[in-house]
Amino acid sequence: MEENFKFKVNLGGMIDILSNHLYSSPDVFVRELMQNGVDAISARLEYDKAFEKKDARIEIEVDEKHRILFRDSGTGLTEEEIHEFLAVIGQSSKYDVESAHSTGDFIGRFGIGLLSCFMVTDSICVRTRSYRTPQKVLQWQGCADGTYTISEISYEMPIGTEIVIENNKLDSDEKTENYFTAAEIENLVFYYGLFLQYPIFIKNSDGFSQLNHRFELDADNNKQACLNAGQVLLGEQFLDCFSLRSPSGLFEGVAYVIPYPVSANVHNMHRIYLKNMLLTENGEKLLPEWSFFLKCIINTTGLRPTSSREDFYLDEQLDKARDEIADCIAYYLETLDQTNKDLLHEIVGIHNLAVKSVIASTYTLDDILLPYIAFETSLGAMTGKQICEYGGNAYYTLDVNQFKQLAPLYTQRNYLLINAGYVYENIIMNKLSHNSDKTFIDKLTDNDIDFMLDDSDFEGTETADRLCRLANQVLMKYDCKAVLKEFEPFSIPALYTVNEKADEVRKIQRAMQDANDVFMGMLSAFQTEVAAEARTCLYLNTNNMIIRKMLSTEDKDRLCCYIEILYVQALLSGHFPLLNNEMQVLNENLCRLMEF
Repeated sequence: MEENFKFKVNLGGMIDILSNHLYSSPDVFVRELMQNGVDAISARLEYDKAFEKKDARIEIEVDEKHRILFRDSGTGLTEEEIHEFLAVIGQSSKYDVESAHSTGDFIGRFGIGLLSCFMVTDSICVRTRSYRTPQKVLQWQGCADGTYTISEISYEMPIGTEIVIENNKLDSDEKTENYFTAAEIENLVFYYGLFLQYPIFIKNSDGFSQLNHRFELDADNNKQACLNAGQVLLGEQFLDCFSLRSPSGLFEGVAYVIPYPVSANVHNMHRIYLKNMLLTENGEKLLPEWSFFLKCIINTTGLRPTSSREDFYLDEQLDKARDEIADCIAYYLETLDQTNKDLLHEIVGIHNLAVKSVIASTYTLDDILLPYIAFETSLGAMTGKQICEYGGNAYYTLDVNQFKQLAPLYTQRNYLLINAGYVYENIIMNKLSHNSDKTFIDKLTDNDIDFMLDDSDFEGTETADRLCRLANQVLMKYDCKAVLKEFEPFSIPALYTVNEKADEVRKIQRAMQDANDVFMGMLSAFQTEVAAEARTCLYLNTNNMIIRKMLSTEDKDRLCCYIEILYVQALLSGHFPLLNNEMQVLNENLCRLMEF
């Protein structure tokens, strides 16, 4: 015959799970007690028709360093409910929210909130008077060893519940006594429960003072009040703010524009609330990746929290909320484009990288934001609008070093070369080229560089042919060819260029310098694969004084020395990292110069 057994739960093990694996800090016991109080009050407002909202309140009394009392004016618990909810770990005490067709004001769901108090105490006392059985006051005394008692006591108290925790924690790595001060409790109430819909009071020498004062978070109608709230809650002044409103009712809140540049990798501090109780300061799951130029205060009612109530589950509702927040940000930027172009220009100027990431991530804001994006060009800083209105041909390079190398040549001829070597800019240049009717925008190629250089007046002469032949012989070991050209500025004696494959070869060669035998074979195979399409060239500028002197020099040894020095100098001018043998060549030839 089968016999049914019940699981036995080790309360000490449960407390260890709560403190070391579920909750990030013992701080949350204050949040859990406030949640219990708020849920009890919400339930009483729903079920006890004689109870009015003006009588809803939570009170806290702190006996410094000794004990803390939390009191709410909620439903209270009957004896049956005490047995059901306080003695069964994991049972929800939220008054059967789903089956009772609740209004949805309840915060908690997991029935383990009270256990969080065991992270800071070894005993919990619950005194309660239920609106269903107001003639009785019951006391539940629970201990960290898993034992508890229930008794009916003679005690004057209004309908509701009191929870008392003592400063008697013996076995803990945390300094739990720090929580048993009025100052710390006030800080935690302000941190977690500032937006709770019922007043929270703390007792002091003057009586009771309210800790949570509702901030006005309607940026559409009172922007200054929202900016003031942002300064208090997020700790800084902001450039601007705007409302976040979910069309589906998932959230409401305010987004604040940070007044200084921030990195795309920064994790901003937000205030994200679940049903007015702080859930997390981490907005990674809820906010779009490109919103790092914002800090937000958001309250949500329709998203599902994790068991610790410190983050959200990844589900369709979270995806929907993230998309709706992205739409709110987009609408704000669109509105600025129509009503306050100066502010939009300032925001884009400060958060250039963030705005570029927005453009790279979505097509909906291209027409609005592309004109304001700033680029480094051979003709100075230019916006997307200025580039599109430039007219003629414009070229962009995805290599910052190549831009630095070629920009002087383009500047001299008043040609437009755009530096698109930073993150997101390749995508943005493609979009800009499609949006531009007046300017032809294309990626820079080897042929475009060659077009910038004029044929040399010395071409075909005996001296030019002799110098070219010798230079090609010297540069053969570097897989580089020499060409005589004329270009400005005259101060540049030589220009070194590589195509993408040749650049890959140089990177592989640098890696091979420090590679072990295992990786050497792999890198060598990669080098062989791309070497066939690699092209490098050293353009010698016959407008330059050094090259002209070389044309008139017949000493072959000197010329070989000069050519190798010019080769390394051109690498350095183009910001190419030198290989070990190239640095050695430079040193050796400088020594040879000293001996001539």
